[in-house]
Amino acid sequence: MVSTFTNPVVYSAIRLGIHPFDRTAPVELWSHDSLETVESVIRAVYRQVLGNAHVMESERSSVADAESQLRSHRISVRDFIRQVAKSDLYRNRFFEPCSRNRFIELNFKHLLGRAPNSYSDIADHSNLLESKGFEAEIDSYLDSDEYERAFGENTVPYYRGYKSIAGQKVAGFANLLKLLRGASSHDHNLAQEEQARLTQAIMANHIDEIIPITGLADTGQFIPPIPPLSEEDRLTPAQVYQGYETFRQTPPVEQLINASADDIEVVIRAVYRQVMGNAHIMESERLTAPESQLRSGNLSVREFVRQLAKSELYRSQFVDNCYRYRAIELNFKHLLGRAPQNYEEMQAHSAILDAAGYEADIDSYIDSDEYQNAFGEFVVPYYRGYRTAAGQTMLEFTNMLTLLRSASSSDKDPATNNAPRLTESVITAKAPRSYEARPVEDILAEVFKPKPSIPSPVTEESVTTGRTPVQEPSELEIRLSEQDALIAKLREQLAELRPLAGIGEAITRKGLQASATIPTENSYTFIQSQTDENSALIERLRGELMEARALANIGEARLNKWRQSSFR
Repeated sequence: MVSTFTNPVVYSAIRLGIHPFDRTAPVELWSHDSLETVESVIRAVYRQVLGNAHVMESERSSVADAESQLRSHRISVRDFIRQVAKSDLYRNRFFEPCSRNRFIELNFKHLLGRAPNSYSDIADHSNLLESKGFEAEIDSYLDSDEYERAFGENTVPYYRGYKSIAGQKVAGFANLLKLLRGASSHDHNLAQEEQARLTQAIMANHIDEIIPITGLADTGQFIPPIPPLSEEDRLTPAQVYQGYETFRQTPPVEQLINASADDIEVVIRAVYRQVMGNAHIMESERLTAPESQLRSGNLSVREFVRQLAKSELYRSQFVDNCYRYRAIELNFKHLLGRAPQNYEEMQAHSAILDAAGYEADIDSYIDSDEYQNAFGEFVVPYYRGYRTAAGQTMLEFTNMLTLLRSASSSDKDPATNNAPRLTESVITAKAPRSYEARPVEDILAEVFKPKPSIPSPVTEESVTTGRTPVQEPSELEIRLSEQDALIAKLREQLAELRPLAGIGEAITRKGLQASATIPTENSYTFIQSQTDENSALIERLRGELMEARALANIGEARLNKWRQSSFR
C-alpha cells in the first residue's frame, strides 16, 4: 500500500520555493582547507552576495586580487565579501540601476541574510548613504554586531529569515519571502523594475500576503509582464552611453595666437556645429564677413559666436519658428553648453526679450560672468552638463540629457514641432528644504501656545465672491485673478497648519515639502500661459494641504499627550 501522507511543513516549503535552503548547510572556511574547498567558498560568496545571479569569468577579474588573497588565507571570508560588495561588479548591478530603497533592501538580503524589519532600518541606512557614501554603507552591515554574531569571520552569509523562529517578528518572515522568491530566482532580473519591494508594507506597518509558488503559471503573480519595447527602449545602456562618448573624447576647441589657416577652419566648423545645434550648414548659408574677420584676427571667437547667434540664419532656425521657452532652452544649450537650472532663469530671459529685444537677450548670455569663466574669449562653447559633477543637481543633469539626445542628434528637427522640452520639469521642481537651528525656548513656546483651529477647505467660489474689478478685464484675466486669490488663500491655510504639521512631521519622519513659487508678469502673453501653470499649482497646493492636515492631526494628538503629562 502506498502512503498518501504529505508532511505539511515540507509541502509548505516546496510551495514557497525555499525547500533547497533547508537542505543546504552554511559554508565555512577553515585554515587547513584545500584549494578545492576555497573554490566552493568563493562560489558560495558570489551566489549569496550577488543575489544568485550568474557571474562570468571575465566579470570576476575585478575582484581577482581578493580571490587570490583568500586562496592564500591572507584575508578572511568577511573581508572577501567586503571587497566583492564594494566592487564595480556589485555596484553596477544593485546600486546604479536601482532606487535607493531597493538597494538597501538588497544589502540586507545579501549581507545579513534577512529583510528590513521596519522603516527605521531603511531610514537609518538611507541617511548613512547620504552622509558618508557607498563604501561606508557597505561597512555598516559587515562591521555590525549582528553580522559578527550570525556569521563571524569565516562563514558565508546565508538566508536566515525564510523560516519563522522564536523571537522573530512575523513581518520579518513575510518581508524576506517577498524578496526571496524561491531558490531558483535571482536579483539581477531585467524583467522586474528595480524599485523597492517593501516600502509600502514597512511604512504602513502591515504584513503582506505571502503568495506561494505552485508552478510556471504562477510566475505572473510576482513577475510583471514585459511590455512591448519601442525602438528607443530597445537601446542598451552601453548604446546610450556611446551616444555621449564622442563628447567625452573631444577636447574643447581653442583658437591660439598665430594659429594656422587650417586651425582657424577647425574653429569655425566647431562654432557652427555648437551654435547651430549640430545642424548641417550649406556653403551659401555661412557668414562670410565674420569668418573673414576671424581669419584676419580682427574678431575673437566670442564675438564670432555673438554675430552667428544674432544672424538671420540662427534666428530663422531657432527663434522665429520656435515657442519662446524652446528658444530660451536652445540658447542655454548652444551658448552656455548647459540646460536651464530652474524656471527663474527662463523667466529672466523672457523678461529681457520683452523689455530689450532679441539681440539684448543674446548679449545677456555671451556677456555673462558664466560665459567668461567657462570659455573666455577664444574657446568655442561646448556641452558641459551631460555628466554628473560635484555641486550639480540631478535636475540639471537630467534636463541636459533631455536636450542633448546624442552626439548625432540635431536641434533642427521639424518632427518635434519645436515645443519646449523642460517647461514642466523646471516649473514643478520643488526647492530643497533648508533647516535652521532655533532656540529651545522658541520651539517650546510655539508648541504650547493655544491650539489653532484647522481651517476648512477653500473653494474657488468662496474666495471670488464680491470682487469688483476696477476696469473691465478679459475673461482670461478674471480667471487668473481668481486663481491668484485661491493660491494666496491655500498658502495662508498651509502657514496656519505648519506648527502642528511640523510636530506630526517629526513623529512620522515624513517631509512636508515647501510649495514652489511661480513668478508673475504683466504681459498678456504670459497671462495666457500662467493660467495653466496656476491650475497645476492649485492642485499641488491642495495636495500639500491634505498632507498638512494629516500631519497636523498627528501633531495635535501628540501635543495633547504632552499637555496632559506636563500639567498634571
